[in-house]
Amino acid sequence: MAATLKMVAEAANVSIRTAGRALSGSGPVKSEVAKRVLAAARELDYVPNVNAQRLFRRRAGVIGLLVPSQLDAEDHVFTDLHFVDILAGMEEMLQGSGSNLLLLFGEKRDADCRYWPLFRAGTVDGLLIWGEHREAGYLGELLENRAPALFITSVPDSAASGQLSFVTAAYRRTAAELTGVLCARNPRRLLFLCGPGGHSVVEAIRAGVEDALAGTGVECTALVSRYARESARETLLGALCREKFDGLIVMSRSMESGVQDALRELGIAPGQLPMVILDGDRRTGLAAGVLGAARLDDREIGRLAIQGIRQLIDRETECFRKEVQPELLIAGSN
Repeated sequence: MAATLKMVAEAANVSIRTAGRALSGSGPVKSEVAKRVLAAARELDYVPNVNAQRLFRRRAGVIGLLVPSQLDAEDHVFTDLHFVDILAGMEEMLQGSGSNLLLLFGEKRDADCRYWPLFRAGTVDGLLIWGEHREAGYLGELLENRAPALFITSVPDSAASGQLSFVTAAYRRTAAELTGVLCARNPRRLLFLCGPGGHSVVEAIRAGVEDALAGTGVECTALVSRYARESARETLLGALCREKFDGLIVMSRSMESGVQDALRELGIAPGQLPMVILDGDRRTGLAAGVLGAARLDDREIGRLAIQGIRQLIDRETECFRKEVQPELLIAGSN
């Protein structure tokens, strides 16, 4: 006999209505109660009647996830470990909820991007947007129609910035603190290996580096590299063959292996050119010569994104904003 919602409710010691809310994400339920209901549903192998839920709620039961176009992309989303972990966090929140995630690929920035028709046609209930360029031409239409939309990590520029919902990380503060670790060694010249511009994450990290360097008299040269091993290697080799630096500021963990390759090729021993890594994922550690690094829990960002878009869909809030603080790994600290 297939498990019913009533059986799940009895196993979790809650009402049928509360169990339904917890499984569908259609109303406020305390976190501990929701966890108990989800555990009961898994134990009983409960399969929700998705079509009945959609008819009752008059919703699609679908959340759109918009990512940049991959046709001409140099750095693909599924090679980005931040994105992969964000997806894992989303999956954790969506399990047993009766909601599905629909992957959407954005158009080039000069194209006529329109996503409001997806809401009007009942295709999606809400829209999550990851990796957005700072200039989002379609944003005005979404805001004008009060469409439930939430940006993940990267936030566009907007005259109506007070209306934007987002989940991001404390990139600027983290970059300032880690750059400060390097500055404590009294360097004269630093090299900042930065990612391509155009995204708010890059701009926030740049601003954090500038905050830390302000008034120190430290000279800093910024060079742009793609988030790829070979690009970081080539960029660093060229810079170190031309000039001498006392330390490295590496923007992303995805550049670290290329940096280490370049140092080995030039015969620079670990620690001879100390570095910090500003944007790391949950796999980030402290290799030899790394004074500090940020370890970001991207799964938490994914979980918060689903929590936020549900609240926006249910009109529990007009604006949802969360900032996740990365863990700072500092060499020599306990």
